[in-house]
Amino acid sequence: MSISPVTALQEVANVRLMLQQQQHPGAKVPVTVCRQVIDCSIQQTKLISSRDNGPGIDTGDILCEGYLTRAALLPPATPESNPWDWLAAEQAWQSPGLRATFQPLAVPPATEPPRLTTVQVPAEGVCWLGDLSLLQTPGVLPLSPRAVFAGASLLMIGQAYGPGGIGLQVQPELGEAISFALKPNRVLVIETGDSLNLIAERYGTTVQTLRAVNPDLAQQGPITTVVGDTLNVLAARHGTTVDYLRKLNPSLLRADGHTTTSGDTLKQLAIDYDTTVDWLRLYNPDYDRWPRSDPLPVGVLLNVPAIRPSDPLDVGQVLQVPLIRPATLLSAGGWIYLPPLRGVNAADDLWDVDLSPDPPPDTP
Repeated sequence: MSISPVTALQEVANVRLMLQQQQHPGAKVPVTVCRQVIDCSIQQTKLISSRDNGPGIDTGDILCEGYLTRAALLPPATPESNPWDWLAAEQAWQSPGLRATFQPLAVPPATEPPRLTTVQVPAEGVCWLGDLSLLQTPGVLPLSPRAVFAGASLLMIGQAYGPGGIGLQVQPELGEAISFALKPNRVLVIETGDSLNLIAERYGTTVQTLRAVNPDLAQQGPITTVVGDTLNVLAARHGTTVDYLRKLNPSLLRADGHTTTSGDTLKQLAIDYDTTVDWLRLYNPDYDRWPRSDPLPVGVLLNVPAIRPSDPLDVGQVLQVPLIRPATLLSAGGWIYLPPLRGVNAADDLWDVDLSPDPPPDTP
């Protein structure tokens, strides 16, 4: 690969970033179109306290500021791809000092290609802070115990450098300004013997949470039921919940639903159909903010489960389940995201909690 032009700061670049470039940044269901690989020269400027945290930045993060020196694009990661390809020394670098640009495909009936795009705030990913001369091709995690491998959250990129338009003069030499939060203890290099159960126990989280922050660990596939299978058995075997199995398999919902009658509430229907109010809301988005104890309108057709968790399933039924079980050994040498550590807080749905009535005042 030919040597690409570089900025004056490439010699002192000390961090390699990999950011997920989304089709629509900030969307509820993000779609990654490519990965942006960025070399930059940064300094760690501030430890984030509880007074400074906010969107994309948490207490304990480290604020990093500096300049982008070069960038390249990689396709979205797959379970089969090299987890360290973004650390390869050789990349298809684009214009020095600027973010790489991505060309989306034309979507019929459009005939002309869409506009070029690049990574924008918000963007999440990982970073390796260390001696970039240690990087190899193909990409591997360098043997450098003093280097830092951590999560990263992009906070600002390509903004003004200072008053008076000085940025227009220095940008070609320095590269685009960049600011991101370095997030310690938010990624984990998988070791021999690691499983979802072991990692969840080690870090005080759950298998479901690990799957939520690592979509590759939530891959789904078909199984065929055998004698003795129930939803309870399958949920325990595959480290999930009965209601999540119902979500993956719409055939487990009643075809004719439930038509509400006078006095029906979400709370009572959850009891009747052996599920939870939260999952009834998920099955019925029109009622996702309906108070659990308020009477429902009469004559409304709601989606409800058809099979109780303890009822035997038909033998030979094909169902979708998570493929990676909690006890399955993960491939050593890769890496996964870890969820942020949180303190014990009050329930999120305090607006919808059935509070016991105040006791009557004492009478003399």
